This record gives sequence, structure tokens and C-alpha cells, in this order.
Amino acid sequence: MKILIVEDDERTILDLKSILTELGHNIVKIASSGEEAIQDAGDLNPDLIIINIKLKGQMSGVEAAHKIEDLYKIPIIFLTVFIKNCLNKSLQLPDDAVVLSKPIKRDHLEYCIWRVFNK
Repeated sequence: MKILIVEDDERTILDLKSILTELGHNIVKIASSGEEAIQDAGDLNPDLIIINIKLKGQMSGVEAAHKIEDLYKIPIIFLTVFIKNCLNKSLQLPDDAVVLSKPIKRDHLEYCIWRVFNK
């Protein structure tokens, strides 16, 4: 599966790259901003995007994800250090949003990938 990672934390990027490679997935690019994520989603047409809710720069991961959903309909997993129930209302995530907590654990990532394609 082709995966676009949108993250600005080096430790999280290393964890994701390691686990996703072990699982046999192809990381097409690492983007670090919402604007870059939108551009890359259109240019690279990934099968899945894993995006940090909070990114540096003008646009949050949530804003970028909404635009990507509208434009390209690519499945998205949100990354965060917070608990999902606190996020859905405060950040206006959809009720069925797939959220992966940091630090990344292999079994949680595998479940999130399964979940995003079986909503």
C-alpha cells in the first residue's frame, strides 16, 4: 500500500517508517505541513494518509485532512498524543475518525489501518 506520512516529529517519523516497512507498505513521501500534504495527496495519489492533528505552520492536520477528503477521498488516520474522545468534539473530527495515539505501537497501527478500510 502507498502511504503518505504527514508529521514533523522525527521520532514519530522513524517509528512509522520502521513499522510500515516491516508490514510491507511503501512510504511515498514524508510531508511536514498541511499545505504540502494537500499538494502531495493530489500529486502522489496515496492509498492512505497518516497525518498529525497538530502541525507546524498555517494549517493544522485536521484542516488539511478535511480538504484532502473533499478533493481526493483518500482514507486518513489521525496521529495525536491525546485521547480520541477529547478530540472529536474540540477539533471537529468526524465521529468515525480513526485516531492513532503516540507513541506508535505496531499492533495499534495495524488495527488503525484495518479500521480505516473497514468503516
